[in-house]
Amino acid sequence: MPNDYFQFKQFKVNQARCGMKVTTEACLFGATIELYKCQNILDIGSGTGLLGLMLAQRSSAKVTCIEIEQAASSDMLNNIKESPWSDRINGYQYDIKDFLVQNPRMYDTIVSNPPFYYGHFQTVDPQRQQALHQSSLNVKVLAKTVKNALTPLGQFWVIYPFYESQFFSLHAEGLGIYRQSIINVYNREGQNKIFRQISCFGKKSKHCTIKEINIRNDKGDYSQDFISLLSPYYLHL
Repeated sequence: MPNDYFQFKQFKVNQARCGMKVTTEACLFGATIELYKCQNILDIGSGTGLLGLMLAQRSSAKVTCIEIEQAASSDMLNNIKESPWSDRINGYQYDIKDFLVQNPRMYDTIVSNPPFYYGHFQTVDPQRQQALHQSSLNVKVLAKTVKNALTPLGQFWVIYPFYESQFFSLHAEGLGIYRQSIINVYNREGQNKIFRQISCFGKKSKHCTIKEINIRNDKGDYSQDFISLLSPYYLHL
């Protein structure tokens, strides 16, 4: 069973109530997001608030975390309160559509680790069910939210499995949100199957760059790229 908390170097993530616990790929995602001259960050579907906390650690930006599920948002609000950056992170239990109607504003960086299963297996845990399945944050809602809330030169970062990533990209392009860079994530060096795909989108169409990261090397240890990215966060790196 996962621990009720995950201790990082500068903050702690309590996750006893949240259906989706801290995962390796979520941590890697948070570490790869670029924050050049970033001032306002929106984290959609925040869960425990992990991404917001990671981005607050390496920026001076104001961070807004939105989570619809009550139990997860309770963990999120507690994690924000106990963090060193509670003065510039705000967390809300809200449906993102309703939140933006009541709090209209633009963000130069939007991030999301969204639910990605659609019509797949059903889980026993209802909190985990909502965290994994696209019942409340499907690709249409997410793409439209980005279109409405992203500044003209802003960036939207998202992580999906490969198939879901292609599906989202096609829908986003139809709304004028273009993929500008891709990071293909592999579980282990030498594997051919893409485990996750991290994508950066923007409102300007340009050549899309492609990189890759292996979580582990061919010996099963963390890769050097993974260590370099996560060493500011993981206790034992």
